[in-house]
Amino acid sequence: MWLTKLKTALVLEEVERISHLLDEMPQFETLSQMEEAAFLLQQSKIFLESEKSKTAHTLQQLKNSIDFLKSTQQQAPHTLNLKL
Repeated sequence: MWLTKLKTALVLEEVERISHLLDEMPQFETLSQMEEAAFLLQQSKIFLESEKSKTAHTLQQLKNSIDFLKSTQQQAPHTLNLKL
């Protein structure tokens, strides 16, 4: 059952569900289940690293956009306007 849920989460690219399933990994009874789990865990690792990279790239793009917008804003004068 756990293996099927992990397969489904991988196919649907559900990061939260994959993470939850990894936290509650069961004991496997047969060698074939262990081998299948090892393969799915490797695929999960590849997928999650890819998502991490995409997120980092998106965050960098947002930072660059914010920096650009800040640089194009009109700066307020930095002088004291004292009238005596």
